[in-house]
Amino acid sequence: MVLLAASLVSLGGTGMASAYDIVDQTYFLNIRQGTPLSDTVARLSIGSLALSTGGSIDFRRWYTPTFPEMRIDFMTQISQSFGFLWGVSTGEWGQKYHIAPALKLGTILQTQLTPLTSLSISFTSLFGGRLREKTCTADYGSIAGVQEVNCRLAASTMAPSDTLKYLVNMKPPDRFWVGMRFQTRF
Repeated sequence: MVLLAASLVSLGGTGMASAYDIVDQTYFLNIRQGTPLSDTVARLSIGSLALSTGGSIDFRRWYTPTFPEMRIDFMTQISQSFGFLWGVSTGEWGQKYHIAPALKLGTILQTQLTPLTSLSISFTSLFGGRLREKTCTADYGSIAGVQEVNCRLAASTMAPSDTLKYLVNMKPPDRFWVGMRFQTRF
């Protein structure tokens, strides 16, 4: 709220905006289900694991989300040419992974070049939203005993401890976004 008040003053505002003004100047921009990290999880779900008993486990069982990640974006307009972009992400989880919830913050600047032409520049940053893959416990019998492994690589020829290096642990690839839009009407 302090940042918002400082922005209002720096942009020519005469004082603190009332709560009603802020709500009245907040606009819904976008809602979408699925994110780049959800796409990564979908790729992890391809394949299966062969068991020593002769059966197999389909990876979709482990990497199908309970509820796919959703992002909701808003803009709070501060002046004719400046606004705050903000949003939330629900996160996503399945049996063997978790995508943390996230908060999106940013700004947008717009200038009217001519009565029919405008230019806008926006920047957003996503805080949170990390994808972390979980481990499995595998029983290698008398050869190696019970060990913690990367679920997808448990049946590989790698040493069980080496498979842990390949667990997915990544930040959202779209955590920083810069956009420029030139618009003309005719």
